Amino acid sequence: MKHQERLMSGLRRNRTHKNEKKSNIRIRMMSADMMKEVGTVLLNEESLKSERYVASNRFKIQKGKGAKFEKRWAERKSRLSKLDGFRFFTLMRRTSREQAREEEEEHDYVSLTIWSKKEDFDAWRTGEAFKEAHGGGTIFGFAEMLISSLMVLKGGPKPAFYDGLLPIAANPNELIDKWQQKDGWRSVVADGKNELNADVYVAMNRFKVFQGSEVAFEKRWSERESDLKECEGFQTFVLLRRDALNADDGFNYSTLTVWRDEACFNKWRDGASKKAHQKADQAKPLFEMPPSPVFYEGVLALIDPQGA
Repeated sequence: MKHQERLMSGLRRNRTHKNEKKSNIRIRMMSADMMKEVGTVLLNEESLKSERYVASNRFKIQKGKGAKFEKRWAERKSRLSKLDGFRFFTLMRRTSREQAREEEEEHDYVSLTIWSKKEDFDAWRTGEAFKEAHGGGTIFGFAEMLISSLMVLKGGPKPAFYDGLLPIAANPNELIDKWQQKDGWRSVVADGKNELNADVYVAMNRFKVFQGSEVAFEKRWSERESDLKECEGFQTFVLLRRDALNADDGFNYSTLTVWRDEACFNKWRDGASKKAHQKADQAKPLFEMPPSPVFYEGVLALIDPQGA
């Protein structure tokens, strides 16, 4: 009887080990495939020059596991804000504000990092600092740890990379003092039961720009009037151009605007934004209508003294 129990126990361990190996192989294959999109966007001489590089990773979370997911991020080892070329980071938690797409299509969390240039991002993801923060492996190493130990994700993470165009940044001095980051990462207490307090409010508007209209779309944005820097609570704006030949979600452009809180965003939307959008509303459409908005609360925010 004891012999049969030992035999069954061994079979279960072997089966578990095989399943873990298959999961690891799938994650590594997905990682390699998703990294292929970097640098594949087709540009021409009239395309705007990239002034930032933006790396993101999109996550779907099992119901009720958001606080555990945030705790894992809060407790990770990282010296991100001390690295060359780093400008801004936040882990974005999607809010229930109005959405243009079906709810199940959206991701629950997005990690977002702004770099000065693509070379800075490449140096990070191939260097020791990346391995320290992600378990010493591939770009999906951190996500792999989450899947195996906490079981909080629904499916694998999905990275997305962007050229950052037309950046605008407010003076970050107040934020640096507020978001103390002595060792390159925030010191925030997370209990895994309650969601972290938001540091910022992030608004994105995503566009499916028609093929052949990309230059005109960028030109329109470069010529629009904006007084964002004068708006209460404004922190950062970047126009994102997807660094991929074919974006997996179809959105090849997006705006990214970071505010102190939702109240500041609402004040801008009800006032100054109408002036900024007036000419665009009267112009020839360059993208599928309507654009798709999505809103987030950002936690664990970090910023460089230069600003984002």
